[in-house]
Amino acid sequence: MKKLGKWFLLLNKRLYKKASFLLILLLIPVLVFGYGKLAQEESGVLTVALAQEGDDPMAWEVMQELRDSSELMRFVFCDTREQAEQMVNDSKADAAWIFADNLENAIYRFVQKPSKSTAFVQIIEGQSSVPLKLAREKLSEAVFSRCSRVFYLQYLRENVPALDNMSDEEVLKYYDEFTADSEIFEFSNLEGTLGSNDVISSNYLMTPVRGLLAVVTVLGGLAVALFYIADQKAGTFALVPQNRQWAVEFACQMIGVLNVGIVTLLALLLAGLGVSLGREVLLLVLNGVAVSLFCMNVRRLCGSMGAVGTVLPLLIVAMLAICPVFFDFGGFLRYLFPPTYYVYGAYSNSFLLELLLYIVCLAALYGLLGKVLKRRKT
Repeated sequence: MKKLGKWFLLLNKRLYKKASFLLILLLIPVLVFGYGKLAQEESGVLTVALAQEGDDPMAWEVMQELRDSSELMRFVFCDTREQAEQMVNDSKADAAWIFADNLENAIYRFVQKPSKSTAFVQIIEGQSSVPLKLAREKLSEAVFSRCSRVFYLQYLRENVPALDNMSDEEVLKYYDEFTADSEIFEFSNLEGTLGSNDVISSNYLMTPVRGLLAVVTVLGGLAVALFYIADQKAGTFALVPQNRQWAVEFACQMIGVLNVGIVTLLALLLAGLGVSLGREVLLLVLNGVAVSLFCMNVRRLCGSMGAVGTVLPLLIVAMLAICPVFFDFGGFLRYLFPPTYYVYGAYSNSFLLELLLYIVCLAALYGLLGKVLKRRKT
């Protein structure tokens, strides 16, 4: 046992003498820090310029509410409508929303006679698109609470004569005192474990980080595969019986992948992107086994450092495109790569079970490839 511990320490120590492996470890905090900086800045899928025709407190309140309401849309305040229009003309904004002067009276006129002539928000767009149409829903949400008070008052005045002896302030008091104690929508995954707070609190720019770090972990495993091929050529493990070479390769892979995985785990926890510690540790071990076996299969299929070096960038690009890193396009191909299980396994127990099945399939494939290659040699 003491001998195995010493062997483990030596294999671990020599990894840190390789510049390429240190660069992979350094890539992890760089990715997390870079995305963290992006998340702190103003960003969005759409940019909307906001302006008002006068100096109205209600319009200013609505504009501030819009600015604080969504991370997916970036709202920019403009001093004048001309400035907002110019931003659209210069393609610095996707749309401009211009609020009428004396917004409260403008809303009242619109409620009395809904028409284009009484509209109280002017929308200017460079070109119509689905995201811009969806963005208008955010505008509707912001102005609805203002319009609904007027609609409420008008409806009661027209349909409930019994309230004629009450002033507008007394009627609206009942409206203002009503509060909903529960949310209309509740967010969860298929297993009901991801609540609304988790969804709302996580910045959308940070969501690809877990997937990117999973791809970096595979990159670390492929680097270890290259190291192992070099060790084979140098005869480093020549004294190990042939029928036990797989154990040596697996040990080399696990040591390297677990090093990358531990740094990944620390990065996720420090960035506030981790789930429970127990689940993260379980994922670390299972993903380490899966990535190790995946890279061992790649090494067996390629056979040489040149071939592994050739497919390495192709595999990285394929995982970034197919696995749920930036987008989830679905399809069978994503299940061929370890990052898919690492990303989904953080939130889904079923994917943890699929990860175990994936490990069994990779182990079977490694054994099958060994038999096929042995027959070819004979």
